[in-house]
Amino acid sequence: MRLLILAALLASIFIFGCINTAPSCSADKDCRPWQSCNLGTKTCMKLPGYCESPADCGNNTGNASLLTCDVGKSYKCIYTAGRCGTNVDCQSWQVCDSSKYCRPGPGFCDGDTQCQPVVEYCSPSTHRCGPAPGFCVKDTDCDSWKRCDQQSSKCVYLPDRCDFDGDCTTWQTCEPKTHQCKPKAGFCINDNNCDKTWAKCDGRTNKCVAKVGFCGVDNECTDWEYCSTSTHRCTPSAGKCATTADCDASYQICESHACTPKVGFCNDNQNCNVGEVCNQNTHLCQ
Repeated sequence: MRLLILAALLASIFIFGCINTAPSCSADKDCRPWQSCNLGTKTCMKLPGYCESPADCGNNTGNASLLTCDVGKSYKCIYTAGRCGTNVDCQSWQVCDSSKYCRPGPGFCDGDTQCQPVVEYCSPSTHRCGPAPGFCVKDTDCDSWKRCDQQSSKCVYLPDRCDFDGDCTTWQTCEPKTHQCKPKAGFCINDNNCDKTWAKCDGRTNKCVAKVGFCGVDNECTDWEYCSTSTHRCTPSAGKCATTADCDASYQICESHACTPKVGFCNDNQNCNVGEVCNQNTHLCQ
């Protein structure tokens, strides 16, 4: 029997020790900064205005979701996330409403539903409604070489502007630095894209073509001429002529656009009688 009584006594001491978890103390210095020593019970108790659990705050206000205990830091009652007493308890883009909730202030948002459907979304960094990816509301939402089309709410290219070659016509290429459609080699938008000393821009084909009296290729000349790459004018081929002045030698005249020897002169033996030869120095038959 004595052993049973002793065992029960030891068990009660053990149980009491486990339940009574409050730190023991003999002075305030033995407690935490938010506690004081109850000299009657020799235990540390929280000071007025402090808390040790969220329940300590809910009981003070009658609204357990409004306040919580800042356990591990100040041990004071603070507003739970999204709750407030005044505007200063909210973030800079929020205001405290009559129900003590932090709500977006004028011009701000906290969700896409507060923005224009489809074309806008609520930016998580600025908390303002802005154009959703691929959409625009105003021209400044687009790159400088684009504008905002108000019907589609999408950025479209300004005239002759581009990002890629495919954004231009087939005879143009996209210049990556300026985002401008430029004519490919041999093509033009206007005369400024051509060598104005001899060419002009044909608006029908968007190609540089020769002005009157000039040429770009040989087939723009007659069959006895070629197009000079230096002057871009039709020039008689070797041995050919338009007038006698085009012939190289004084003993030649221009006949049927060919430089032929004058009477009594020769270019070769074929111009002489049988038995004669053409002296290549004097161009006379001997």
